Order: sequence, then C-alpha cells, then structure tokens
Amino acid sequence: MRKTGSLDGWRGTVALAVALFAAQAALWINPGYFSHDELQWGARAAVGSGRSLPFLSFTDWHTFQFRPLTFNLWLLLSQSLFDSPRLFHALFAALGAANALLLVKVLRAAGCRRAVAFGAALAFTFSPSAAWVHGWVGCLADLLWVGLGLALVVFLQHCAAAETRDSDARSTPGPAGTWAIAAVAALLTALALLSKEAALSIPALLGLAAVLLRPPRVWRLAAFASGAVAVLYLALRLETLTAPDAASSYAVQFGALPLRLGEYALFPWALGMQEVAAMARADPAKWLRLALAPLAVALCLWRAGPRFLLAGAAGSVLALGPVLVLPTSANQYGYGLAALACGVAALAWSRLGRAGKLTLALLALVAAVHGLQIQNRMLEIGRLQSVFSPSLAAQAQAQPQGPIRLWPEREEHAYAYARLSHEVPSWRGVALGARVSLAERAEQATHRIAPDGRVHPIQALP
Repeated sequence: MRKTGSLDGWRGTVALAVALFAAQAALWINPGYFSHDELQWGARAAVGSGRSLPFLSFTDWHTFQFRPLTFNLWLLLSQSLFDSPRLFHALFAALGAANALLLVKVLRAAGCRRAVAFGAALAFTFSPSAAWVHGWVGCLADLLWVGLGLALVVFLQHCAAAETRDSDARSTPGPAGTWAIAAVAALLTALALLSKEAALSIPALLGLAAVLLRPPRVWRLAAFASGAVAVLYLALRLETLTAPDAASSYAVQFGALPLRLGEYALFPWALGMQEVAAMARADPAKWLRLALAPLAVALCLWRAGPRFLLAGAAGSVLALGPVLVLPTSANQYGYGLAALACGVAALAWSRLGRAGKLTLALLALVAAVHGLQIQNRMLEIGRLQSVFSPSLAAQAQAQPQGPIRLWPEREEHAYAYARLSHEVPSWRGVALGARVSLAERAEQATHRIAPDGRVHPIQALP
C-alpha cells in the first residue's frame, strides 16, 4: 500500500524545496553585493558580450586559481544578472537548496527517515558556512564542487543498490557497469576540480566510504577513478599550488593544521562571529567554552556507534584536507564539512536516546541562529553596497583626476567598505581602480561615507 502523509512523495519534496528557499529570504531579498569579487567580475563582464567576453582557458593550468568552470560560468552569470542583484542571489539560494535536496537523497538512500533527512537539510541550509556560501556570489566554486560531490554520491548509491540486487539474484555485474562507475566518478571529479581545488577532498572521502560502506566494490571503483583524476591534476598543478611565498594567504603551512581544524570545529557555535578567521584571535576561555559543542557531538556519535564517530572525525578532516594547511581560515572552506556533519548526525539520529537527540537538536538550533546572524550581516552589507557603489561612481565622475580617499562615519563599516572598494576597476562604465581606497586616518580622507552608504566630498559636509 502506498504511504501517504505530508512528508511523503513529491509533495513533500516540493514543500521542502520551498521551505529551503524561504529559509534564505534574507539572502535573496539582498539589493546589493558583499565584496570586491562580485564587483570585479561585474566590471569584467561589462566589457563584452557573447564570444567577446574574456573567457578563461581550460588548458592554462599554470594559473594559480585554475577554476575555468567556475570563472566562465561566473562571467556569463555576471553578464546576465549583475544589474539585478536579487535575481543573482535568488539563483544562488536555489542552488544551495538544490544541494540540500541532494543531501536528502543521499540520506534517504542510506536508510534515514524522511523527517530526519529533511531536518538535516534544513540544518545544513541554516548553517553558518551555508549562509555565507549561498549569500556571497563569490562562492560559486563551493556551490559547484560540493554539489557535484553530492551528485556523485547519489549516483554511487544507486549503483551500490543495483549491485546488491544483482548479488541477491546471484548474477555478476558486467564490465559495462564497472566502466560506467569509473567514468562517472572520473568525470564528476574532473568537473569539481575545474570548479575549485578543494574538490581534492572527493577521492579521499570516497576512500573512507569504501572502508565504511557495503558493498564496498562500487565505492572502491569510484575512489580509484576519482583518485586517478586527482593524481593527474596534482601532477599538472602541484608546483603552482605550492608556489606562493610565506606572506601569501595561500602559502602551505603544515604547522597550521591543528589550529585550522580547531577553528572549523568550533565556529558553527561561535554566535556573533561573522568569519571563522576571527577564531584565531579569540581568547582561550572562549575556545574552551565552544569546545563543549563538538565534544558533545562526538559523544553522541560514539553512543550511536564507533563507525559514526569514525565517519564524523575522519570525514571532517578529509572534507577540509586541502585547506587545513593554509595560513588562514575562511567560511566557505567549511561548506563541504557542513554537509558531511549534518549527514552523519542524521544517520546517527535513530540510534540515539532522547538525551542524544535533544543534544543534537539544540546544537543544530544554536548553529542555525549563527547562520541567521550571517544572513542578516550579508543583507546589511548588500544594502550599503547598493547605495555606496553608485554614489562613489558619481563622485569619481565629478572628480575625474586624483586620489579618492574614503573615511566611513561609522567605524564598524570600515571593513565592509575596504572590501567593496578594493581593486574594483569600474562601476557601470565609470572608472575607479587604484585611485580609490580607504584613508589610513580621517585627516587624509578626501571623501566621507555617510551611515547610509552615500559618499560625500569632505568640503561639502557641514
């Protein structure tokens, strides 16, 4: 007999999709942008149309940020949507919701109850890293590589289920199935790596799945094919990836690994903190208080079964692997970790008693509040940018020569304006570039930025 209910069938999926999108309202009503990245790509997309756009080559792997799939899509999207920020943000919120729905499919195929899988999808969407990635157009790469990784898992679960049926029927999967598994794993890994270097985590996570899951053959095949692509990628790119000097934010520092891991482990519950990098400046007492949260999660996973703790601990390290050796943390780097953590917690849920379930639910709620704080911060900065950039361009037109040194009247906005004015070549055809920057001191400023984002010449102020 077919089951009915509010969470069953396609109606439940549609309802969840609507809920996931609505949960990100503060992101898709945003009238502006967050940082210089979006403004730079908007200016780049404005220089041409169609084939005249400055597309990036798929063979120039000596470029440090070799992300041609991400950058070319970003260029096309900027050409179409940059002048309509709300549509741009709505697309990103929809892509984020799609990744959450993929997580639901993964959990359902793994035997998770629908309500629990839906709850995990909501927890993922509300998480601080997801709020950051879904709200910042500069994080397209993270949306892509995590989405491709989740899609690969969905495919492999389907193959594993088919292999189990074949095994029950005492038939042996043919070579065509083997080649299909390897080909799809290789293709999706390659696309993910063309989106972002962080996709090197995919073959490592598949290897962990081969250890933990049954039947292991499908996962071993996928890990081998995905790993082969990763080895080829590193053979072409390793010298470039390790080239930055110690002063670069991409320099390799193996000694930073424990600190980075601690920052990402604690950040979901660091209420009021906008960026994970600020954890490095937090006092030890705050670290100790926040450490109670991941320790509580670890205890819950242990109570559910050692395999869950292994999946959570080892999976977290592997999901973060490529970024743990960087000298600084970033919210977007934790996006894959957020999906994995929510997934493992959901799978452990049915094995927990009331106390364990209550613990996970409360921790998810705290993380969701943190995510909402970041959503609201994104909205605040977007509103400022929607006023600041056109006002700055108007002042640049009025003063076509000489430096423009900015000083925000509200000190707490200085960091936002430093990002929004950093190396932005133009705004709607008005040249900006290096002559625009924040002043080091108020007396050096040529222009002030009012609390609402408007830019005024110093002499025009009362």
